[in-house]
Order: sequence, then structure tokens, then C-alpha cells
Amino acid sequence: MPFGKKDVPKKPKVEVPAEGQGAIESLKVDFDAVYEKLLAPALREAGCVPFRATDEKGAGDIRKDMFFELVTADLVLADISILNANVFYELGVRHGVAPRGVISIHAGWSDRPFDVAPDRTFKYNGQLFIADQKTRDAAWEEQVKTEVDQLAATLRDAIAEDEQTIGSPVYSMVEGLKPVDWSGISTARSIYFQKLSDDWRQRVKVARKERHPGDILTFAGDMPTRLHRKQLLWQCARALVELHRFEQARGVLEELLEMDRDNFEARSFLALVDNRLGRSANAEESLDALVNARPGDGEAQGMLGRVYKDLWRVAWKDQATLEERQSVAMENAVIAAKAIASYERALRQDLGNYYNGINVVTLQSLLDFLAEKTVALPADSGVSDLAELISVVSVATRQGLKNPNELAWAAPSLGELELIRGNAPEALRRYQQAANAPGAPYFEIESMLGQLRLFEGLGFRAEAVAPVVKLLERKLTQLGNPLPAFGKVVVCSGHMIDKSDRIKARFPASKEAAVREKIAGLLAAWGVGKGDLAISGGACGSDILLAEECQRRGASVRLMLALPRADFVSKSVAFAGNNWVQRFHQLANTCEVADQTSRLGKPPADLDVFSRCNLWMLNTARVEVGPADHLFSVLVWDEKPTGDGPGGTSDFAARVRDLGGVVEIINPTKLPEPG
Repeated sequence: MPFGKKDVPKKPKVEVPAEGQGAIESLKVDFDAVYEKLLAPALREAGCVPFRATDEKGAGDIRKDMFFELVTADLVLADISILNANVFYELGVRHGVAPRGVISIHAGWSDRPFDVAPDRTFKYNGQLFIADQKTRDAAWEEQVKTEVDQLAATLRDAIAEDEQTIGSPVYSMVEGLKPVDWSGISTARSIYFQKLSDDWRQRVKVARKERHPGDILTFAGDMPTRLHRKQLLWQCARALVELHRFEQARGVLEELLEMDRDNFEARSFLALVDNRLGRSANAEESLDALVNARPGDGEAQGMLGRVYKDLWRVAWKDQATLEERQSVAMENAVIAAKAIASYERALRQDLGNYYNGINVVTLQSLLDFLAEKTVALPADSGVSDLAELISVVSVATRQGLKNPNELAWAAPSLGELELIRGNAPEALRRYQQAANAPGAPYFEIESMLGQLRLFEGLGFRAEAVAPVVKLLERKLTQLGNPLPAFGKVVVCSGHMIDKSDRIKARFPASKEAAVREKIAGLLAAWGVGKGDLAISGGACGSDILLAEECQRRGASVRLMLALPRADFVSKSVAFAGNNWVQRFHQLANTCEVADQTSRLGKPPADLDVFSRCNLWMLNTARVEVGPADHLFSVLVWDEKPTGDGPGGTSDFAARVRDLGGVVEIINPTKLPEPG
């Protein structure tokens, strides 16, 4: 867009009143006011983070930074109201590098050039931004506010449609043209964002190992640029699946697919997640479509096999007796045969993929065993060379064993082969090797055990399987189940005790007892007690009151601090007096404490540490609670429309309600004074 005040070179298309005159031949338009008063607010209202070159604070090559933004931005908004050469040059750059992500706007000051005249353009009222107007009063502000709301609605609709259209005339008319790959850009800004991305990805790895899914969910909302955000979302989704937070992983994958609808791996993984959430029909249909779209893709084929395997096990696992399970399993053998066929097709694509191979061998061995145990006719899976497949899988698995990173998968696969062969001692040794590998995670052990449940449930190699099952169950007990173990989760947000110099009261110290009484009443009504979890930000006022009351009722308390402990006490506790400091330390010394800086690093540029800490607490509550209606939130808030951005109090309340949780607001200003 143009900068500053610009002359409009042609007679305007609209009548502009001038003192005692009719339409004028020339005038100045204040484009800085257009940006500050109209475009930036409308973009924010539409869910965007606005940026233009004047927002750049650092030193550097202006053109290089401009090109970086034009190439990498999710969306480029172009104001083509006047025939400004720079605007059209920049618009051409964007049209040349990306098929979509451009919205043009126009104030009606001049005719549009031929090359862009056919393109869809949205209008705004340019009369409001004529320079040096003397009528910028309350009525003008109201007109601008109306214009902001209208443009925001237009932008929301245009953004929603953007992924379904090709907005660049270059890409719409030159068939087969590929968008530029900007992943290798090496400007100062791209290097900065890459370092930021690398740091976040490293922290995701640590959070996965330390089993902090709430941290991972928070990271998923952090990354600012589109490319790096897609990379981070993919890593976060996989980490959440590994921690068995399937519902949260599903949300991350859906967000990723909104940005990259053709991401084959993400679509495959979403189907896998759906299967684990019990949406097997959706998963099967999605994977069938993916396999048909890319018939040579072994990963999707293998995932489809996994869905069929799970469907087969569900069909018989709850039968009361071994004979009934064997009979029902054989009646549904056609499902197992589908799993075998899918796994085998995946294996033929990559003979080194022993995961697909061991599933072919195991399922076929089980069907052969069931055919001997029952009178049903065997299902035709298409496997006629099982002995050869066993040899292929054995070689691939032993090769995988040479890679330390594959030990947790290769060793149990060898153990599974030995069970099929009837070599019980060697099978147990291989499973011991896998279970005792350094850092063997809970869910990998659980996955091994889940595969053995097929053998156990159908009575296959019972004597050899039993000691392996005991070994893995014992290992899971030692590791401790990281899945949600709390009945209810209560999370608090709200005001601190007012500072002594605060002019307008929000939470005066005189209302402490009344707020405590309200909190205690809510906790009693919700039945919060032993086995439940309270998450608190730790500040003087509502945070500490909730934590104290939950601890008094026997609930576990977790303090999640926005800053390192000493800094946090200085900024968010000490001003209210030594009594609050002592109470903070008493809580901190008797419950779990984490600080955002250590766990998450610096927040994104558009979030302050306290807002991000609220999001972190809420994300942690989401992954620690079971049913959504077991999530409760106490907001100590004066209900004024401040802090409405991400992580603010009203935003916090909306997020809890969107999750299906219960929100209760305590407004200290409405509580009676003591006595």
C-alpha cells in the first residue's frame, strides 16, 4: 500500500465536499490513517496479525525484508486505490510466487489497470481518510468503526474461500506452474525464524520425553511463519499421538490440514487418530481414498492394515471364553484377511519395513492357527509364501536392530517372530532387550503388549506368551501410566489483589475473605477433593486462594508460573505484602511447581508471558482431564472488556466453554464489603 499522504492524480470517482466547492480535481489521502485506523484493526478482527514494512523495528536491507514478507506471508493485502508503482510491483511479486493468498482492496480514487481490472477487489470508503479533515470527531470515529467491522467480515469470508481458489492470475492462466519452494531462503529474517523453529522443535522433543503434553499443545500455537508452523504442527501432532492424547492431536492435525489440505502424511495420520478414537469407519474410508489416490504409497497402505487389524480384534476381544473368541475371530476372518492384504501390499513397496512385515506374518499365523481350532473355512488372504516372508522380515528386522534408534521396534519384532516359531526363551530375551532399552517410553511398551494381546486372547503359543506379558506389564507399572489420572481438573485465572495505588478497584484486599468463601462454595458444589487436580498461576489473589482451598480439600495442586520463581514472586506476589509471599512459598514447597521460561522458552512476539501462561495452563488442563464436563474454571474477574486477546480472561473463559467445561465468574466488585 502507499505510505504517508499521497496526491490522488485523477478526479475522484466520488464527490468530496470541500469548503464551499463541488468536486475537486486533486486531493491528498492519508494512507497511514487507512492502515492504522482501518486495515490493521479489520485484519485483527478477522483473526490475522497485521504487518507492513513500517512495523519492522530491526536494521537491515529494506528490500530484502520486503521480499521475504511478500514471499512467505500467509496473506497479502494490496491497496490498489491509486496508481502507485511500488504497490503494483509488489503485487506482481506475490502473484508470481504463490497461487493464492492475495486480497485486493480499493477506495475508488482511480481506475484499475487492465491487468488487474478483472480480479476480484473489495471496496472501502476512502472519503473517511482525506488528509487534514477537520471533522474527525465522535461521528467520524463511529463511521470508521462501522467500516472496520464491514471490512473484517469481508476479509473473514475471503480468507475462508482463499484455499479453494487460485487468486493469482499468473497461476490461473499458466497451467502446471508450481509455487516457489521458500524453505531454503537464507535471509537474516528467515535464519532468525529457522533458529526459532529449531529451538521450538527441540523443546517439543524434550516435552515428549518428559511426558508434558500440555507443553506440546502450547508449542503448537506458537510458531509465526506458515512454513515453520506447518513443520511444528506436524511434529506436535506426532508427539501428542505418541503420548496417546489423540483428541488433542486430532485438533492439531486439522489445523495443519487447513493450511495444507494436500498433506498426504497428515491426512494418513488423521485417519490413524480417528481409528484410535473409535471412529473406525471414518478412518477406513479416509485411508481407502488415500490409497486409491496414491496406490504405491506403503505408509497409507500400512495404516489401512492397522485399521482392519483393530476392527478384527474389536469383533472378538470381549467374548467371555477362549472358544467363543476363537469362533468369533474366525467368523470375522475376512477382516483380518483385509488387514493382511493391506500390510502385504505395503511390504511389497518396501521389503525393509519390518513393521508391515511382522503384521503379515503374525496375522497369517493366527488365521492358520484358528483354521485348525475351528470348523470354519479359512479366509483367503492371498499369502502363499509365508515361510519366505518370515525370512524376509527376519533379515529386515535384524538390519533394523543395528540402528540404536530402532531398538524399541526391531527387538520386539524379532521376539514376535520367535514366538511364532515357538522359541520361547529367545522370544523372552528379545522382549527383555526392548523393555530395558535406555529411555524406552511407556507407550512403546504398551504397543508391544497390545500386539501380544492378539496371541493371548486367541490362545496362541500360550505358554511362551505368558512370561512376556508379565514382563511388559511389570515394566509398565515401573514406568507409571502418563495418561490422565485425575477425576476432575480445576483451573483458575483472574485478578491479583489490587495494588495500593490502583485508582479503580478490581480486587480490593478487603474482599479477600468474600472471594475465598465463593471459591470454597464452588469447589464444594463440584465435589473437588482427593484424586482431583487444581492448576493455578500462583499470583497473590485468586490464584493462591484457589490453590489453598483445593489443597485444603485434598486435591493435588500444580503451580504454573509465568516467570522464574524469584522474578515471579517479585512481580506478582510481593507487592501485596509478606503474608502473601509466605503463603506462596508454603504452597510452592508442598506441590508441583513449573515455570514457563524454563519449560517453554520465550513466548511469540504477539503474546506477553502472562497471556501465554494462561494458554499453557489451559492446555495442560485439557490433556490432564478425561471427559470435558470434568473441566472446571474459576475466573475472579471484574467482567470489564479488557484482556480480550489470546490468553486474556474473557478469551480464557470462551476457550473453556468451547471445550465443554464449566466456567464460574466471581466478580469481587459485586461482593459486599466485610461487616
